Amino acid sequence: MKNILVATLLSCSIAASFQASASGPISGNGAALTTGPSSSPYSLSAAKLNPAMNSLLFSEGESMRMAYFPSFGFSLELGPVDNFADDLEELADIIDDPSSSDDDASDILDRFNAVLESAGENGYIKFSGQAQAPLTPFYFYSETLDGAFGLDLSIAGIGGVSILDSELSFDNQNDSFATATALYIKSGLETTLALSFSREAFKNDSGTLFAGVKAKYISIDLSKQVLPIIQLAGEELGDLIKDEYDQNQNSSSDFGIDFGFVWDTETYRLGLTLEDINSPEFEYGAVGANCNALAENTSSRSNCEAARFFSEVQGDIAQNEIHVKDPKVRIDGLISVGSGVYLSAALDLAEYNDFIGDKHQWLHGAVDYQTDWFALSSLRAGYHKNLGGFETSSATGGFTLFDILNVDFEYGLDSVDIDGTSAPRRVGFALSIQEQF
Repeated sequence: MKNILVATLLSCSIAASFQASASGPISGNGAALTTGPSSSPYSLSAAKLNPAMNSLLFSEGESMRMAYFPSFGFSLELGPVDNFADDLEELADIIDDPSSSDDDASDILDRFNAVLESAGENGYIKFSGQAQAPLTPFYFYSETLDGAFGLDLSIAGIGGVSILDSELSFDNQNDSFATATALYIKSGLETTLALSFSREAFKNDSGTLFAGVKAKYISIDLSKQVLPIIQLAGEELGDLIKDEYDQNQNSSSDFGIDFGFVWDTETYRLGLTLEDINSPEFEYGAVGANCNALAENTSSRSNCEAARFFSEVQGDIAQNEIHVKDPKVRIDGLISVGSGVYLSAALDLAEYNDFIGDKHQWLHGAVDYQTDWFALSSLRAGYHKNLGGFETSSATGGFTLFDILNVDFEYGLDSVDIDGTSAPRRVGFALSIQEQF
């Protein structure tokens, strides 16, 4: 499964560099791409986000639930800089061969120094994906313990390309251009094995409080590279990403602990989720260190010296980096308004970083209509807003066929110009085959 996801992520990155489809993960795959991390009474994808939901998945007489087939979700995001990937490729060609441009040196300097400054502030391409192992999430209700266990095995990947900018200069004597500007490629592939348990904690005439805990074993392969843009000469950005993806990878693992609570009544639910409360840590491989040990006039030596420049001279990046999974606190609510219609919302209470360093704090809102038709058993629509980072927003929509096939889409509400055509900065897709209940 890991090899399939890596290949897909690389394909997505290549597509991003050509098409500007754009992104980062919201809250999960399956129907949760639309409904967000709410305490949904119908979705296994949403249930896995709060361990207290385990006990709410079973009808009377049932003791087991599972997803039958693997589920997948992908997304892409592009920074708010029009045509910046094409501009960088053009600049790399000009540096490699100044005669490839008919413009004079002053015009090239004016144009591309503005491009580099803007790209350094806002230019990025980000791709993400996640996949669920077959039969997971798997839930089992124990009458002996009067609670429900959950088992989950998933893999998630994020990759991003941003710009470390430096001024473009022109050497009149040699009739050549030069800049230290480089691509900063960071990626991570996370495999998580989780075991959870929940049970009823309190009950009165108004409702029932469920509490849950989840223990996670997390292994992450982290990689980062600094590539001078001159390496783009004659190459497409997507091809370069693919070639350098597995360079400087470092694997590390740690354990994470989540807690969850759900207050359940006949007409509404309220949820509270605490994720990674122990702040697990994972290490990147060093960049820009021991460059003299590498052979001269090689791409590895050039990359190392570029990384050393932006770490030791510019101070833009760290040679040695540890990714800490920040503790996350999320509240959510869901209410039934009758006729099979459910309204839901969720909010992260604090900002946190993903493992390539981007900031997130999501607000979600959704409506879910459970129909009386078997062929089209559910329709849903949602809105997501990142209150941190670049503050992107998206509209989402999805449907369920035959009570088992979930198809969901994300379309960014922010746009960017690509070759004269407006395109959404974010797009996403999720597919899952799991029973509704």
